[in-house]
Amino acid sequence: MTDPRADHLTRFQPSGEEALAQKPIAVFLPKELDQYVRMKPNRAEWLRGAIAEAARRELMQE
Repeated sequence: MTDPRADHLTRFQPSGEEALAQKPIAVFLPKELDQYVRMKPNRAEWLRGAIAEAARRELMQE
């Protein structure tokens, strides 16, 4: 059996007070973007922020 990652208890926990959805959303990125995003120190938080910003921009256009 493989050992769990060291961050397995905190990996998907929010850093803020906002509640998270029950299921994660997963997407495949183009290779160049994938490398960039994976270099981020806290990529889950960065991705949440990037998605939230894009969604807010779209909602303001409606």
